[in-house]
This record gives sequence, C-alpha cells and structure tokens, in this order.
Amino acid sequence: MRNGRCPKCGGNRVARTEFVVYMGAGVSGPTIELYACAQCRFCEHYLRGSVEERVAVLDSWTWVGPDGGPFRG
Repeated sequence: MRNGRCPKCGGNRVARTEFVVYMGAGVSGPTIELYACAQCRFCEHYLRGSVEERVAVLDSWTWVGPDGGPFRG
C-alpha cells in the first residue's frame, strides 16, 4: 500500500496518515503509519522505527513464539 496501490483490490485511491500511540501516564508509544484503501476499506499499519527498539523500550511489548524470536512460525 505504501506505493499507492491496494494489495487486496488493486485500487489506487489510498490515503495515508500517522499518529502516536499514547500508552498512558504521560508515556507516548510508537508512531504508526496507517494506509487505507478508499475502494475496499482495507488498511495496513506500519511502525516507524525498528521493532527491536520498541520491544527494548516498552515493557508492554514482548516477542511472540516459543523461542522468543521476532517472527511467528
């Protein structure tokens, strides 16, 4: 979707915005980029910055999976 084309329907009316997730108690979390297709309403979210950095900084984020690795099998 970052290229302006929806991967679900092939539409080319894709809107983009970004926002910071508020974690509470004055703590701001990651910045999220949101892409949404005007035709089928499919949307994708992307973190700005690395996932490793977010897991290290935010206590509420943990790795998923039996080995604690960054990707689910």
